Amino acid sequence: MAEYFLCLDADFFSQRIRPSLAESWRRRSFAPCRSLCREMLPAAEEYARRFHLAEETPFVARIAEGFPFDRSYWRQLTGEILLFAAVEIPEFPHVAETLCCLLAPQEQGDDRPPREHSSPIRQALCGSRDVSFGGAIYRPDRAGYNDRGDVARLADYLQGIQPDRWMPEDLSEMREVEADERADELAFAREWFPDLAAFYRRMTNERRVAVIESIY
Repeated sequence: MAEYFLCLDADFFSQRIRPSLAESWRRRSFAPCRSLCREMLPAAEEYARRFHLAEETPFVARIAEGFPFDRSYWRQLTGEILLFAAVEIPEFPHVAETLCCLLAPQEQGDDRPPREHSSPIRQALCGSRDVSFGGAIYRPDRAGYNDRGDVARLADYLQGIQPDRWMPEDLSEMREVEADERADELAFAREWFPDLAAFYRRMTNERRVAVIESIY
């Protein structure tokens, strides 16, 4: 499973994205989103150009032109708006389970607490709360959100971690990692961890929030 870290301007998210999508869901109409969708069109075009996507009309363009409301389409629209509004989408390798094993071994396995009660490292990697817009939750099992308070709290937490204290035996609960592979897995986590800590510190300094969405 891959995680997309969508870094958004906090004010734009709270003042433009959240109210528009919440009102759209409440009224069962895309009308409250149409001006926002028109605003997103240049970003959608730039995204398609940058990633050489097939020439397919983005959903935000169809909504801007008057596409009728449907709940499933609302979630599709939400996904596009979050993607196109992101000011940064850093690429991190998938070492979430390794870091959680090192820093929150009590959460190994499938029986995990809900987001708001999970460990700080899992919140940093998966979000501290659901992505909600009024009464609607966007992909509750696949997308999490860290607001500005969460971002600052988690930045401080990550800053205090000392990866040099991790030991290969700390990964003993990861059954899929053989004993002779633990040192390499640990080295990879140590190499990547500072990027995660720097990302959260940067978000704090630049007044940003994060939506973390799992794909596949």
